[in-house]
Amino acid sequence: MKKLIALALALVLAAALLSGCGKGSAEAQPLSFAESASLDTIKALNGKQVTLTGYMATLSPLSGAYIYLMNLPYQSCPFCVPNTQQLANTMAVYAAKNAKFTYTDRPVRITGRMEVGDFSDEYGYTYNYRIVDASYETVDLSEISSDYALYNALAEDGVIADVNAMFDYLLFICQWTEYQGGYTDENGNQLSYYLYPGDVENALADDSAYGYAAQASADYYPGLIRRVRAVSADGLEDLVAILESAQAVEQRARAELADQQYSYDDEADKYELIHGQELSDLFYDVYGQFSQWLTRYQL
Repeated sequence: MKKLIALALALVLAAALLSGCGKGSAEAQPLSFAESASLDTIKALNGKQVTLTGYMATLSPLSGAYIYLMNLPYQSCPFCVPNTQQLANTMAVYAAKNAKFTYTDRPVRITGRMEVGDFSDEYGYTYNYRIVDASYETVDLSEISSDYALYNALAEDGVIADVNAMFDYLLFICQWTEYQGGYTDENGNQLSYYLYPGDVENALADDSAYGYAAQASADYYPGLIRRVRAVSADGLEDLVAILESAQAVEQRARAELADQQYSYDDEADKYELIHGQELSDLFYDVYGQFSQWLTRYQL
């Protein structure tokens, strides 16, 4: 079985808002978001009927053969652990034979059988468990909790999607030596190379869709915090604290880049960060905080 980053486990498992197969939810084991954060819980449910509630991601295949189920609405695609193809905060749910899912933006209750193993799909995502032989029904939300209403307000503002995108930038600045650039030579061959410090500086100054000029600006993190507080003056300070932690990690990584805290490995033909492991740990710590914050919201 493929190894999961501890963080990815907490997320991917955490996102499993599913339910059991066509035998009816009375026979299915209800699974909550928080409970599914445990791999032991998932393994104990292997082969059993489960039921969970969530939202279909819009990236779900048009064929309807399977969907990505998420605990939160207004997400266009599964969260991923940055720079990987590991699903996070998401559960893959496969329809029963000769059946298919029809997309809806309403919450759905999934009922199906938990299956543990090594799986990959047409999008290249990999996961260690999924729901199979699944059916679904839409859920009528006549009432939602104040917490959930608060999340909906955040999602409608778009700030949650922007926070998720922020982590792509944060990983880049913390581990830029692992990224590659590419070009086409005079013979039409596609060639790749590991980034040089100058490439990173160019990316931080690039204001196109491929650069990080917006994220590297001095007002980027304060701007995200202002947007969060505009949704709620005091109800989202836990998210504000996560953004402040992310900003501190970014400042540390930017300082190390400016101070040339890296060396060149001639044999590997790439740069190495002197404090690369420490920066990686700092990144995944704050990303884990965000992942845990997401799990507080569920139907």
